[in-house]
Amino acid sequence: MQEDLHSRLARELRKETCPQRVIDEARRKIAAETARGDARPTLRYVIPIAFAGIVLMCGLLLARWQPAAGNAGRQTELAEQQTHGRTQVPRELETALGLIGTALIDAGARSEAVVSDRAIPPLQHGFDTARDKIISHTQL
Repeated sequence: MQEDLHSRLARELRKETCPQRVIDEARRKIAAETARGDARPTLRYVIPIAFAGIVLMCGLLLARWQPAAGNAGRQTELAEQQTHGRTQVPRELETALGLIGTALIDAGARSEAVVSDRAIPPLQHGFDTARDKIISHTQL
């Protein structure tokens, strides 16, 4: 009985069509939304963002640009700072990596001590208890 009802409802639903007034209303709404210019808001935001990007790039280029007519003493001083900086960076990097390595080694030693002092005894006790119960059960 249920299957007859379901199959009859399915056949009736297949015959149904959407009324023309609903289709016309949907088309009218779609046309109104596209006529309003939904594509404009993206363009409205793209132009200011592009302009801000261009201004930012120009500012960065001007900040990095140095006139060629600068004095030679300043250029010599800059060259010395760059040379000193090139040798100082590897030393600072080596020191930083050494400190990080020492901290990791200390942390590993502490975690090893914590595991061996706090975790192993309860595990060993549980293992011994389970072993004793198994042995006593098999002896009965």
